[in-house]
Amino acid sequence: MRSEDRLTEGVSKLRLRSRNDQIVERFLMIGGGVALLGGFVAIVIGWFGTSHTALPFEQTPFLISGGLLGLGLIFAGGFFYFGYWLTRMVRETRESREEANKAFRTMNEMVELLAAILREDETTTSAAGNGQAFVATVGGSMFHRADCVVVAGRRDLRKVSGDEQGMEPCRLCNPAPASQQVNA
Repeated sequence: MRSEDRLTEGVSKLRLRSRNDQIVERFLMIGGGVALLGGFVAIVIGWFGTSHTALPFEQTPFLISGGLLGLGLIFAGGFFYFGYWLTRMVRETRESREEANKAFRTMNEMVELLAAILREDETTTSAAGNGQAFVATVGGSMFHRADCVVVAGRRDLRKVSGDEQGMEPCRLCNPAPASQQVNA
């Protein structure tokens, strides 16, 4: 496992979104709406109470309870909505980052697959000049066709002709070097 994959996996375990996060988002949205509406209602009630009396000592309670409480509720509702907006932005950023990471991993896998295909094409070119190319592991004593399942995907292969001293053919892919084909 590559270090980037381990890091990505570790960070994803740290930031697991739970049901509590959705509850917080919902509370911020609903709380903000209720506080804003309550603030406007308190201001309207304060204005209505103040407008129906001419005495200043009767207007002061309406001003304090309606006006200041209403402004406080409006500011609190605005902050709740701002918090809701921030949590949505963070969630959307995380989702888009996860999609980008997934696309990056897919792209890396495709590049590795293409590189493996290109390496396979190099190993299938003729090593002995007879149109047949065989491969063997670095310390191995058996030679294989390049498409043999025993050596598929390995990177520690060397090209061989199959005529080398001490080399024997694989029993699965049954490669036949040119010297054995002539003798047969």
